[in-house]
Amino acid sequence: MEVAIERTLIEQLDEKLKQSEFLGLIIDETVNITVNKKLIVYLKFENRGKAETVFLGNYTIQSGMARSIYSNVVDALKERGLDIRRVIGLGSDGASVMMGCHSGVGALLKQESAFAVQVHCIAHRVALAASDASKAVQMVAHYKRTVNSVYSFYKHSATRTNRLRELSATLTDEDMTSLKQQCAVRWLSLGKAVSAVKKNWPALIMELSEEAANGNAQSQGLLNQIRSYKFIALTHTLSDVLPVMDKLNLCFQREDVNLGCISPMVQASLAALAQLKDTPGPEEQGFHCAFVDCKFKDLTVTESTEKHVRTFDNRRRQYIEELIESLERRFPRDDVDILKGFDLVFNPDRYPVSCEMQQYAQHAVKPLIEHYETPKETETGAVEPLISPENAQRDVVPLMTALRGYGGLNFLTACETVVRELGDIFPEWAKLAKIACTIPVSSVPAERGFSLQNRIKTSIRNRISEEKVTRLMRISCSGPGLKDFDFPRAAENFHAMKLRRK
Repeated sequence: MEVAIERTLIEQLDEKLKQSEFLGLIIDETVNITVNKKLIVYLKFENRGKAETVFLGNYTIQSGMARSIYSNVVDALKERGLDIRRVIGLGSDGASVMMGCHSGVGALLKQESAFAVQVHCIAHRVALAASDASKAVQMVAHYKRTVNSVYSFYKHSATRTNRLRELSATLTDEDMTSLKQQCAVRWLSLGKAVSAVKKNWPALIMELSEEAANGNAQSQGLLNQIRSYKFIALTHTLSDVLPVMDKLNLCFQREDVNLGCISPMVQASLAALAQLKDTPGPEEQGFHCAFVDCKFKDLTVTESTEKHVRTFDNRRRQYIEELIESLERRFPRDDVDILKGFDLVFNPDRYPVSCEMQQYAQHAVKPLIEHYETPKETETGAVEPLISPENAQRDVVPLMTALRGYGGLNFLTACETVVRELGDIFPEWAKLAKIACTIPVSSVPAERGFSLQNRIKTSIRNRISEEKVTRLMRISCSGPGLKDFDFPRAAENFHAMKLRRK
């Protein structure tokens, strides 16, 4: 029955993919619980102007080299009757094996699909920006190690955790917030770890003090670290700063994330960080108000002289500056001219006043025309331009005027309007609108796919076959709701299968 359901889903998927002129490819690699190297593949396609992302498969690969990954992708597409030359965009985590200019998967793709563009996942870029800033400021890197040490100290002792829980309940009349571990591969883990430490700090000081009084050297070391001014002050600073990064990351993890939301969200985050650099946020202000006579919440804070406070203020400012610089470096304003061109044309919120439209349009269409109208050479021969530059330049201002006239359109709805309602009038731009909503800007679906794989194939279910894992993944992430699933078609597929033993 699983096979019949999967076959039904594949048939429905094939019908949709055949109707889409262009495809976006989202790939990532990992190792599963049985140490098999896996390649997960998602496809992004356009269906009447609306973008959809679907699971194609989870494949075992023998090597993590670019050539091996690319060969497996080509085979996976051929299995579904799809030509690699229809792939117009590649989204990945930015690893060199994917993004390498000369021998990466993206470079190999361009040898077959001349107009393809490769995009470094925007959610990964936010995480890397935060990581870069933490590494650049030693105080923050040391803080993260201390938080993990505190987590490990209590994780491995039920007795200590129970004492901490009792102290927390006594001090706050609330249940203790569990301590969290900061993990590099978990994008939002540091924010949760900081929040738990901030709430449990008084209880941690008291519990560690009891442990240290009984001669526990490890607890004395941790106590010396977390009762210092720089630790508790940085905890409150991070409580203001990290939510800015977490909101940006969560925005970029949405399923409907698109080109139009990248620049506004990044600029909003940069503005928020710039404000925090000059003016402490509410959490930090609350700490300064409560910090009196070298005490915070009636507990003595060490290393709190004026010299220590000034040193912390300098490091705090340095960290936020590094965070701003890292974001700007990971999201430069001229990042991927082609993507920026799509955003300028299909995002009515960016349009200038009518008298400046002509100049704006010329600037917006230049990278698009240069890329899609230039004849390309591939390994299979010459490739004709995708669009007519004369028609595209002639129609761009009337197109933008029409989109503005609809009112209330954003990037996604503008692309849909061009494809559905204006395609006959502006055929060149209808084709580019299909491309714009097909290029993947995030590889988050692949990350979710690996999480799904690890929930299915666990350490106690490690004998489950790879075919069954992929089948269950497809049913889980691609299957529609019960009301929408085509059960009669699945029943036909089930009856068409070979006879089974009774």
